[in-house]
Amino acid sequence: MTHTAQPEEASSGHPRMRRTFRWLAVIVVLLVVAGGATGFYLYQRFEGNIGQVDVFTTDVLGTDRPTKVAGPTDNEPEPLNILVMGSDTRAGQGRGYGPEAEITGARSDTTLLVHLPADRQSALVVSIPRDTVLDVPSCKTQNGPSTPYTDRFNSAFSIGGPGCTIKTVEQNTGVFIDHFIIVDFSGFNDIVDALGGVDVCLPEAVVEPKSGLDLQAGTTTVTGDQALAFVRVRAIGTGSDIDRIDRQQAFLSSLINKAKSSGTLLNPVKLVRFLEAATKSLTTDPELANLNEMRQIAQDVRGIPPKDITFVTTPWLVNPDDPNTVVWNERKTNALWSAISNDETYPPAPPEPTVVDGKPLTVLPSSIPLRVLNGSGVDGAATTAAADLGAKGYSTISVGDAESSNFISTIIRYDEAGADAARTLAGSIPGATRVLRPGLGTTVEVVVGDDWPGAKRVVVKKPRATVGIRQANDNICNIPG
Repeated sequence: MTHTAQPEEASSGHPRMRRTFRWLAVIVVLLVVAGGATGFYLYQRFEGNIGQVDVFTTDVLGTDRPTKVAGPTDNEPEPLNILVMGSDTRAGQGRGYGPEAEITGARSDTTLLVHLPADRQSALVVSIPRDTVLDVPSCKTQNGPSTPYTDRFNSAFSIGGPGCTIKTVEQNTGVFIDHFIIVDFSGFNDIVDALGGVDVCLPEAVVEPKSGLDLQAGTTTVTGDQALAFVRVRAIGTGSDIDRIDRQQAFLSSLINKAKSSGTLLNPVKLVRFLEAATKSLTTDPELANLNEMRQIAQDVRGIPPKDITFVTTPWLVNPDDPNTVVWNERKTNALWSAISNDETYPPAPPEPTVVDGKPLTVLPSSIPLRVLNGSGVDGAATTAAADLGAKGYSTISVGDAESSNFISTIIRYDEAGADAARTLAGSIPGATRVLRPGLGTTVEVVVGDDWPGAKRVVVKKPRATVGIRQANDNICNIPG
């Protein structure tokens, strides 16, 4: 059965407010990362602001849940996965979120999965775009169990509230969810204003009457309605939801840095205003709403620097059946979910590069214009060597005979333009001698001698994967648009 999600315009609430929960989701990270003992001491007076609803029951999530990964030692806490959902309604501090309650019209257009590893030295925040097409399982609703269907991910919240969203995430990712937080837009302006505004950056001036956004190019401090317009407007970059997520992650990074600054944490007035605005917008599971639980999490992770807070958008592909939606790049998302489930670093650090001449290699074998010549006099030696090099990632442009068949040693001939490429080949061919030969340009020649040693695979230095990934200390201007 295919469920058709209601169009966004059917959502309740003011149209300019519908997506602001993404940025209220920053509260999750801020309360557990930016907060400290002082913040949580003050937080006691706000505990009653937080709504509570319990969906971690077998009748809501079932018994077939992923396995929870324990901490590596008895002295370390367990890894935590907190699912942050947004909604455009928060009637009665949690009423409207329970699986038995009326939630018609409530939407959750983007979901954030916050992973806190056992060592509490970093944090990973994964954005799942609202238009991701996933299998939604049967969920408990006020009208009985729903029928499983395939559709946009954000429809799960409308069908069965946070319980259905958690169940959908767990069954599609294999990641065990420990806690959840629902945030709504009602306090967005108050949160931003309580921090004294948040810095944003645009590549060019934008005036967009529909959203009310009116900002100059460059860095600007936004408050209230302008902050709201910045995080929801499509009229920047390509106008896609993915572009908007990238821009909003930059906003979230800026907000985290502002909240972690001494000007906020050490200013009692700002801190009280911020916590008042934040807590009024939260609904959580009862365990997380407990002050002692939040305090313990805060004490565990309060020292995480922004450079170690990583934002990731689930690797995606345009849905071939509907270009208005996306599907997961399964190879890459499987690696992401596996890393979270096993509490491993994501993205993984690249392997150490091969070093030649005291420097790491920088040129990929596949990018080298390579000519292999037989200088040994042995029939087929160049063809054999070319096949060996091809198995190690090289692309040969030609195979032939050298000017002589008396080469005792294998040599690598190159022009200055191909010096770094020649270093890569030197790493692959142990014992080969490099010979400068002007006029080759970027082409590198391997002359196979009697001592051909065979080819080795090398590792080339390359930057850590960055597509769809940013750290909280990245330049806020480094966003699409």
